[in-house]
Amino acid sequence: MRIVGNSQIALPSLMPSAAALRQAQVHQVTAAALMRVATTGVRKGVYRYATHEAANRASDEALSVAIALNMKQMEGSP
Repeated sequence: MRIVGNSQIALPSLMPSAAALRQAQVHQVTAAALMRVATTGVRKGVYRYATHEAANRASDEALSVAIALNMKQMEGSP
């Protein structure tokens, strides 16, 4: 068996690090923005990309569209 790398997964702790708290905040803000409209922004279908970067770019664009739709819904609701 070949071992590649030696990174360790951080165990949960009672006092999370500042970086972990920032990541949690980003996750919560994104989830809150996505809660108004039930869409991921990605249309059904099979997508083929030449590179991982192109796939990531398309995913990010779809996510930004979904967040924008949700923000628009949030502005119009009481």
